Amino acid sequence: MLRCLEQERANYAWRCIQEVKNFGTDVENKYKSYVKSTSSYIQINGLGNTLVFYKSKFEADFKKYFEELRKKGLDDEKASEDAFKKLSNDKKAYKLLYDHLNGWFKEYFKEHKDILNWIIDENTSSIKVFQVTREIISLLNWMKRFAEAELRD
Repeated sequence: MLRCLEQERANYAWRCIQEVKNFGTDVENKYKSYVKSTSSYIQINGLGNTLVFYKSKFEADFKKYFEELRKKGLDDEKASEDAFKKLSNDKKAYKLLYDHLNGWFKEYFKEHKDILNWIIDENTSSIKVFQVTREIISLLNWMKRFAEAELRD
């Protein structure tokens, strides 16, 4: 079936918001707040700076928990899942949002790299970063709409 880009964005955003609903009211509230402000942060600070800020909010704890679980013999997938569960709700919301934006980047632009690694790659042009930034902001418009409609206050 032929679908337009707006439909693809809407579908992806809908799936993201439905995923967030699995983590409870506190995570929903924080995620909703972050989604609502992300476009502004990107326009003021740039895509890379915004994503680095978000990643800094959860990455150290997530890595620490992940490594502890790997040492206990868990495989990567299970260790990642359990490490996520150990994060505070604030950090869960930041990680979910980061992962959702990174997931769209990979899906839409057919990239295998993490979005931040792609941005800092010497082969990535500033024009391409601008195109990705525009696309992420377009996705965030849908995410904000669905967050407002679906996530609890």
